[in-house]
Amino acid sequence: MAFYFRPDDVPELQGLTRWEQRVLLRGTFVKERLISTVVLLLIVLASVEFLVNPLVHQFVPGVSNSSLPYMAILLVWLFLLIWLRDTVMMNLLRNKIGARRAQLEAAAPVSDAANE
Repeated sequence: MAFYFRPDDVPELQGLTRWEQRVLLRGTFVKERLISTVVLLLIVLASVEFLVNPLVHQFVPGVSNSSLPYMAILLVWLFLLIWLRDTVMMNLLRNKIGARRAQLEAAAPVSDAANE
């Protein structure tokens, strides 16, 4: 199975606008997103303590924990981990995304007929 880094490349998301992709990826699978957020929180806490801090103090010893560059490093690390989590979840949930999209497309003609 292929691994995709961008939502535009995922076959199950082809033909959707950016907003529709975002709603489908972030608003539909709340349980999976909640679990992945808790895991992300644990990874962030552990990685800052045992990976980022030792590397920062080894390579940039002048940066203290209360400085602006340190905060920028932590923000970049957090955004990188969030992007990685979203990419992994997008690939893991491809089957569910396809099923949900088929369900929405099947319901669309019924709602269009009701509006006429």
